[in-house]
Amino acid sequence: MVTTLSEADPGSRRRDAVREQNRLCGEALAEERAGRLVRAADRYRSAIGINVANPTPYLFLGYVLQQQGYADCATQAWSLAADLDARLVNAWRNPAVGGDVRERSRAADEAIRTHFTALHDKVMASFESEHPGCDIARIRNAIWCQTPLDKFSYNTPGQRPHVFYVPELAPIDVYESGALDWHAQLESAAHIIREEFLAASDSAADAARPYLSQTSDALGQEWEPIAQSLNWGAFHLYRQGQANDALLRLFPRTLAVLEQLPLLRTYAAPSEILFSVLQGNKHIPPHYGLSNTDLVVHLPVITTDESAIRVNGKDYPWQFGKVLAFDDSFLHESWNHSGDARVNLLFEVWHPELTLHERAAISAGFEARDSWNRDRSIEAKP
Repeated sequence: MVTTLSEADPGSRRRDAVREQNRLCGEALAEERAGRLVRAADRYRSAIGINVANPTPYLFLGYVLQQQGYADCATQAWSLAADLDARLVNAWRNPAVGGDVRERSRAADEAIRTHFTALHDKVMASFESEHPGCDIARIRNAIWCQTPLDKFSYNTPGQRPHVFYVPELAPIDVYESGALDWHAQLESAAHIIREEFLAASDSAADAARPYLSQTSDALGQEWEPIAQSLNWGAFHLYRQGQANDALLRLFPRTLAVLEQLPLLRTYAAPSEILFSVLQGNKHIPPHYGLSNTDLVVHLPVITTDESAIRVNGKDYPWQFGKVLAFDDSFLHESWNHSGDARVNLLFEVWHPELTLHERAAISAGFEARDSWNRDRSIEAKP
């Protein structure tokens, strides 16, 4: 068999793929302008198959599907484009962007916002129907920060959740040791949890994963030392409601303690429980969390003299066995300036002000969006 240069050289193969994708997109656009929308859609799908990480063909495919009257199919394609690069869907806001991209970007942005607003309204109406007399007004009026129909502003300086925001919730940034009724219960188990972590650390070593799956290109260059790296590693017992059964078997006493707390749950399972390991001389840059409806709880189990967290401008040194629960929708950063690793047990609990009905309504909203997102496809049929 003859091996061509493009087969032998990865760089050449990438260039060939770019040329082929561009060729297919050009053909698709020509078909679109000629009114042959079915053929245009097929070619855009073929272009996506060449490189599924390029959001542009998704943007153009969505527009063709919308022109055919397939609104939900179009929104699925556009939402997939936004996942790859949200800047593309918002490109129409840049006066320098013109032509085909501007028109399609604006249509995508409007469709995504309209879809998710309607989905939230539908879920809340269904919840109220299933729970007559419940008061979920604060949740019904909450804001999905990335897809609102109308402009909004945050009420509290330093607080900017970037996914879900309930403006009426008390904006308390930090709940230090003793502030919540379960703090003492958790702190009394600190030695047990530390011993269990140390006993499991060797057998669990292969289960360590980077806490951040995104690249520094997506996050910003200041994240480069810890992005996709065990410089900030995690032993996830639960992640997004998914259990790591191998790790769960190693931490029975830790889980027994946590099951008594008001854990945030996804599909009835704890949303996130992990041991967060920040290596020495590493810094987690300032950032905001997803929502103001939950608290991130840290229980330090291995500390160093030069590790701390800063929340809303105030520093809190990590102390072994001392709980710090904070609303991570406030600006926060953390560091470990020592030469040794620091380890914290980390999990999420509900904001203490939320009622049981409000918690359930929030979960229903997130689960509905998650379900729709999981089912998205460029092959979606009307």
